[in-house]
Amino acid sequence: MRYCYHYPNMAKIKVLLVGYGYWGPNLARNLNDNSQIEFSGILEIDKDLHKKISEDYPGIPIFSDIDEINDGHDAAIVSTPATTHFSIGRSLLEKELHVLVEKPLATSVDECEKLIKIAKDKNLKLMVGHTYLYNSSVIKIKEIINSGEIGNLLTIHSERLNLGQIRQDINVMWNLAPHDFSIISYLVGSYPKSITASGNDFIKKGMHDIVYVHLGFENNVTGFIHNSWLHPLKSRKVIVVGSEGMIVFDDTKLDNQIVVYEKGVDWDKITKSQKGKNSRFEIIDGDYYSPKIEAQEPLSTEIQAFIDWIKLDKQPISDSMNGLEIVKILEKAQKDLEI
Repeated sequence: MRYCYHYPNMAKIKVLLVGYGYWGPNLARNLNDNSQIEFSGILEIDKDLHKKISEDYPGIPIFSDIDEINDGHDAAIVSTPATTHFSIGRSLLEKELHVLVEKPLATSVDECEKLIKIAKDKNLKLMVGHTYLYNSSVIKIKEIINSGEIGNLLTIHSERLNLGQIRQDINVMWNLAPHDFSIISYLVGSYPKSITASGNDFIKKGMHDIVYVHLGFENNVTGFIHNSWLHPLKSRKVIVVGSEGMIVFDDTKLDNQIVVYEKGVDWDKITKSQKGKNSRFEIIDGDYYSPKIEAQEPLSTEIQAFIDWIKLDKQPISDSMNGLEIVKILEKAQKDLEI
């Protein structure tokens, strides 16, 4: 059994990377750049990638099978296809390693609960890569909502659209919506009470490539998500609507990603008598501004949160229970899609 206090504050954490495909190189760069981490190896089953790994990180140990993993590691980050997260995560936990799994934590609630139990029984840290929860723009939006600047929170719309990248192992919702579900739940401050979903499977029967999800929260707050692999333009946008203001977050922009609008409806002022046929609420149409955001890479912040949890027992926002709750939403929405 491994204890978090085993690591002195100055000791480097030996971290293994599992998977060097699409997202792996970004993780590797951040692992290599973190002064509190000893980048202890890369596990990649595709031997065609081993040459590239050696070129990118000369001398780093390369493994092609999880059975080759020995005692020379404290933790691991998993960046493999979603359908492998459970089996790989379980194997790493059984090897007494702290584990950070890229989203989703697993592809079923049952798998998540099994991983959580293993981690708990072995006193290990299990974290999920909900990277947007470490995004400075998303954190700023949360601060604005909590400040009351936009009044009462009414609804949040989140869209993640593009032509591709089409996956073979999971549908568009399991691929993209973990970001949207984690963002909206974080901004609202709770998980949804009701979930409905619809979509289409134009490319491959049974594999949805367009999905719409409606989320119902307490206090009549709603969330709406649109994910698509069949869209002419890339869009990564979150729109927050409050009673006295609105916020637009455009993640495709390099600058001024957040715009806060003094727009809304004055629920108390009415232009004519409420009893009149033409009575209407007064529209608020004021100024807008882009708040200053301190630029930092969310992935770097996420990895540091993982290290802080291991060394300092400082629990991150995207712990295993957060991962479980997001998979619960995905699973409920999936059942709706299959009706």
